[in-house]
Amino acid sequence: MSDRARPLRLGIIGCGVVAARGHLPALRTVPDIEVVAAADIDPERLRRLADAFQIPRRHSDPTALLTDPEVEAVAVCVPARLHVEIALAALEAGRHVFLEKPIALSLVDGNRLIARARRSSLTALMGFNLRWHRLVRQAREMLRREIVGRVELVRSVLASNTRSHGNAPAWRKRRELGGGEFFETAVHHFDLWRFLLDTDIEEIFATSRSAQWEDETAAVTARLANGALATAAFSTATRDANEVEIHGQQGCLSLSLLRFDGLQFTGISTHPGDLRSRLRGFARTLAALPPAALRARQGGDFIDSYRSEWRHFAACVQKGAPVACTLEDGHRALEATLAALDSASQGRVVRMAPATDRTR
Repeated sequence: MSDRARPLRLGIIGCGVVAARGHLPALRTVPDIEVVAAADIDPERLRRLADAFQIPRRHSDPTALLTDPEVEAVAVCVPARLHVEIALAALEAGRHVFLEKPIALSLVDGNRLIARARRSSLTALMGFNLRWHRLVRQAREMLRREIVGRVELVRSVLASNTRSHGNAPAWRKRRELGGGEFFETAVHHFDLWRFLLDTDIEEIFATSRSAQWEDETAAVTARLANGALATAAFSTATRDANEVEIHGQQGCLSLSLLRFDGLQFTGISTHPGDLRSRLRGFARTLAALPPAALRARQGGDFIDSYRSEWRHFAACVQKGAPVACTLEDGHRALEATLAALDSASQGRVVRMAPATDRTR
């Protein structure tokens, strides 16, 4: 088998929840990638994950994985405070890098990583899996056809009951370590707004509430560069929800990413609660059910979003495909996240730097 034909040999650094529940279940069905190694400083966590996914090479030190001759690329799935340190070490070791969000905890560190990656011919992909969600991709194409007309309002909700999980790591509870809803969940939707609407955030105002954890619940309002206003709510202390509504002068495009039939366009002349509209929705659900059942056998839409981004990563490394989610994209989402944190701390509107002043 030629080098081009064989799978890309991947090492996973960090054996926590995102690796165990997202990346590794997806990678099982990506033939272009073979997971050959894993690393974690917790030996029991490393053993459990490597046994569950039959990963042969195991390292208690990430540095050992980076120098493992069998590893060509690494997935950086460690807590956010370690992202830049390990990603830089991977580039120095000549390994391609898949980096989970957020890119960093500071703009300075994010810029440092971007500058190093620009000096390299290696692939560096930012891990925003929602960009590869089936319904997000469909919605983006609909928006490019201007189905809603001029966008006036964006409304987001991303919530979970993570706080009730008794085994959450300590960093997840502290803002300075990359925990809280701004770093952990809001960053996803800040990137999603940019991806769906092809626009940036100009100014932001945020508030948050802390109890057992810092920033357990947060609310954000923002002004986008295309003139639209945006509102968002994020929480780790309620039921699961992952929704985006885009309201325009011709109608509303609704995304509910936890539902297989969660994409709907409602025109301005249609009342969403009338009988005809509800019957059309019922028919749409019935039509979507058979393919949804097939997808469910492979983990559903969320596992498929990870699978799709890994296929893209393999294509970037093996075929030279352009990277569709760059470190610069990660930096833009981090800018919005830090602006929201600043706003929540200071109780004021924070204006973003003009696009021409940002890292390129």
